[in-house]
Amino acid sequence: METEGSISAAEASAALAATRSSRARVAWAGYPAWYWLLTGAGLGVLSVALLLPKGWALAAVAVTAGVLVGLAWAASRARGVCEYWTRSAMRWREVVALYGPVAVVLLANAFVARYASWSPFAAAALVFLLFAGTGLLLSARAARR
Repeated sequence: METEGSISAAEASAALAATRSSRARVAWAGYPAWYWLLTGAGLGVLSVALLLPKGWALAAVAVTAGVLVGLAWAASRARGVCEYWTRSAMRWREVVALYGPVAVVLLANAFVARYASWSPFAAAALVFLLFAGTGLLLSARAARR
């Protein structure tokens, strides 16, 4: 887009900031609710996979990873924003808020599962609630802006 005359550095900076904010808002608000729910369930399956024998656990993790990649691809198509792996509207703060607690629960469950047989099921429920809840909350917040 061309402008009539010159623009100041402050105006250019403000326009760039508005564009970045708009891009992030559109990207976050465009995630369908099913993406957060199904991805949370898929991540929860990873904690229950600890109960399977070694060969089956590896197969379950591989299948679940494939399903999660497919869900991410389907969600990007549904959003109409195809950013794939290299670029994202997610800031580091949002990445940490979304994936940080889930990673902590999965790692803690890996250690606790040896001593408590109920641990994988509790971890699966907690992972689902953390991921789906945070994702739905971030999407709703972006839609309100």
